[in-house]
Amino acid sequence: MVVVPVTAERTEEEILRHLYNGLRERRLPQDVALDLVQLGAERWLNAVGVSDLYRLMRRGQALRPAVAAGELMLWDDEVGSSMSKAWRHHPGLARAYGAAATAMAAVAAAVSRPVPVADPADPADPASLRVWLAWATDLLGLPGGEPEPARPTRPRRPVAVTWWGKTFYRLPTPSGARGERGGHVDARDRMDAATRRERLPGVSVRAYRRAVRAVLHLQQRTGVLAAERDREAAVAFGKSRMAYLVQEKDFLACPATAAFTAYYVARMNMRTRFTSGSQTRPMDTLGEALLEGALAAPTCQPRVLAFVITRWRVLDMLDDADCGELLGRYYEHLAACARALRRSYDTNRDPRRMVVRAGDDSSTWNAASRAFNQARTGWLNLTRGLGLDDVVEKWCPGKVPALVAADVAAWHAREGHDQHDDVRVWAALPLPWDVVLGDDDCSAELVRDTCIRLGVDPEASGWTQPYRQGLTELPEPAPDLVHGVTVSSPLLASVLRHLGVFSGQAAL
Repeated sequence: MVVVPVTAERTEEEILRHLYNGLRERRLPQDVALDLVQLGAERWLNAVGVSDLYRLMRRGQALRPAVAAGELMLWDDEVGSSMSKAWRHHPGLARAYGAAATAMAAVAAAVSRPVPVADPADPADPASLRVWLAWATDLLGLPGGEPEPARPTRPRRPVAVTWWGKTFYRLPTPSGARGERGGHVDARDRMDAATRRERLPGVSVRAYRRAVRAVLHLQQRTGVLAAERDREAAVAFGKSRMAYLVQEKDFLACPATAAFTAYYVARMNMRTRFTSGSQTRPMDTLGEALLEGALAAPTCQPRVLAFVITRWRVLDMLDDADCGELLGRYYEHLAACARALRRSYDTNRDPRRMVVRAGDDSSTWNAASRAFNQARTGWLNLTRGLGLDDVVEKWCPGKVPALVAADVAAWHAREGHDQHDDVRVWAALPLPWDVVLGDDDCSAELVRDTCIRLGVDPEASGWTQPYRQGLTELPEPAPDLVHGVTVSSPLLASVLRHLGVFSGQAAL
């Protein structure tokens, strides 16, 4: 627990740097509101905004475990909240790359003739690893294409097993520890002895085979790392857009811009709730007031605002070069999400029934679908802002629905609700990732005709126009959640989560 006296004064720069660091975390909106009060955000807020800010701050303090006289207790992840404030990040392949690099160095040193040597790779960057692997596989005479997946890509479905006259259902065990190939290396990929002596004179068979095993292992792991990087990008983008691209100097240049950006990112990062209704929308009345203050500030930084919100009022303040750069970045995110969705999609699924089944990777799918729809909205805003309406008319990928948990779907059915109308529209259109990756076509006219045929307004529902939040929320402090369920004791929740009560995985 970190105790910060309420009377302690922090400079404006210290507060802004704290807000900037929070862009890459999952700070609660009430925590950001405390910083905004110390920053003096009421200077550029209207009366309603000031009232919302102080009400959110007071309600956020009331939710804390304790407030001592004259002191405000800020709780860290271990004590005061069961929710992590950091995104999960793959550490990279330093160990696998180190083993492969050592083995390849031995091969290169043993060759009796000069051989080209590749530059060292970054073990945390799949693109850098693939450049190094291209050199290694060429030197070892291995195929340079994409390897077989390290794990089975198709979801495992339950199979019926009869035992003692009773029928049970269980998931089948994949053949081999690493999938269908049964291991990391296929002996058929290696050079035969005569070819090895000709291409790699002086290299022993033991050194050659050691290098082959290490390189093929790294090659498979690189594919896993690339998929994980796409998933991480989808999770972060689906929540906080491109806040990670905000430069510190631009953020510190305008306190009003910084205030809105930090608060809006915190609102977007709020956890989803286990509910049969709609989720909390990111924009609330306090956010609207902060945005108005940021746009009216003489030092406004529209580029910073455009990284997290692509309203036309913000884009109108940018030049065409900045809009074009943002358009390219949004398309890159669309492509990354499209690749993740393509890997996660089961071609045997009925697209009219988007309910989780056994074997579905719903976490990756829902993160990628959320990010895909957010990137699509930003892309549509930018194309309209740049006057590229003909591009949208000829090329308009559809939206991607989330996978709904079976218990939530049953909850909806019990209350008399059916699946969202968007599911019927998406099922009748070409797969959005095929359109984004250039394998299929989908025009805006096709989207409009499909929506009208199914009784959906294509513009109001965000199919051919950028989605607009229809209702502005009231500022509310974010509750402590465990798997979407509100808990009254953050300390107890963190203990139960550590023991595996909520996740089903007991801690060692």
